[in-house]
Amino acid sequence: MSISVKVVETKSGLKAFVRFYNQLYAKNKCFAPPLEFDELSTLTKGKNPAHTICETKYWLAYKDNQVVGRIAAIINAEELKNSNKKIARFGFFDFIDDFAVSETLMQTAINWLKEKGINTIHGPFGFTDLDRQGMLIEGFDRESTMATIYNHEYYISHLEKLGFEKSTDWIEYAITLNDEPPLKIQKISQFAQKRYQVRPLKVESKKELKKYIPDIFKLINDGYKDLYGYTNLSKKQVEYYGKNYIGFVKKELVSLILDKNDKLIGISITMPSFTKALQKAKGKLLPFGWYYMLQALNKNDTLDMYMIAVDKEYQDKGIAVVMLEELYRSAIKFGIKKVETNIELEDNHKVQSLWKYFDSEQHKRRRCYIKNI
Repeated sequence: MSISVKVVETKSGLKAFVRFYNQLYAKNKCFAPPLEFDELSTLTKGKNPAHTICETKYWLAYKDNQVVGRIAAIINAEELKNSNKKIARFGFFDFIDDFAVSETLMQTAINWLKEKGINTIHGPFGFTDLDRQGMLIEGFDRESTMATIYNHEYYISHLEKLGFEKSTDWIEYAITLNDEPPLKIQKISQFAQKRYQVRPLKVESKKELKKYIPDIFKLINDGYKDLYGYTNLSKKQVEYYGKNYIGFVKKELVSLILDKNDKLIGISITMPSFTKALQKAKGKLLPFGWYYMLQALNKNDTLDMYMIAVDKEYQDKGIAVVMLEELYRSAIKFGIKKVETNIELEDNHKVQSLWKYFDSEQHKRRRCYIKNI
């Protein structure tokens, strides 16, 4: 039976695009199904401000009138401006274990990108660095997180057969917490606070935390701008992420560091793990998904790290360690036993050097694939 590919142009088509991912992994115990409403918001023009800088197209593959695959092609104007290549992204690339499906989808996306003057494609990526990215190539037996892609192992052979090569890898660590931070961490933190006259800020409410959102994202934009695949976040994107995700944050699990002039110079954002809650919700907030998410927010033994950024003037001065000590102590109070670092570039040695002080294990690896077209 031949494979047919259709452009996603309707609301029902977009829902099918979102639901295919959850359906493909419905029986996988390591998969954390993303919430449908969140995926729809991300993919919908007019809702996600990333679309103001991205030109996109989505396709679904059908076999015997059943959806068997999906793909998105994304041309990010910021990425084009900052690159010396005519480069674009593929993302949301999922398919059954049938090479005819993956090949047809990818070739369809490539043909469209060629029409747009693109000569290089890489991924999997979302619209920005705050979307899920990186194809899982190690750690298939480990649970995924809300922030990461889960995929079958056969994806690797499909991408290689399609002529893609490694561009870069991201790695992840699992950290086990003890009763208190390692002594070395405590000493470095105390020294850094005294030597550089910095201090942790204890926010009293989410309202107070919201006041720092512009400064938080300025730090992120400045600190991440040279990282692979990062594109600068606009004011509208900052407002979008701040509004949509502040509800998932516990103020005690966010570390803000101020200098002697009360300027924000360090930020680390973590959240209780939503993996179990997402698995129970099966992509739906109703009827009980909201309850599982709320329960995870307030009672959990696992913490997910999302981002850490330090002002360039204060890098390599122990500021990250100050934040980690604060988060460690807060996590212990909430009964946290384990931490997932989520993705960090394999050549980001500054971040990886921190984990040597902890009881840590490098347990997952993800890959960005690239191809000249």
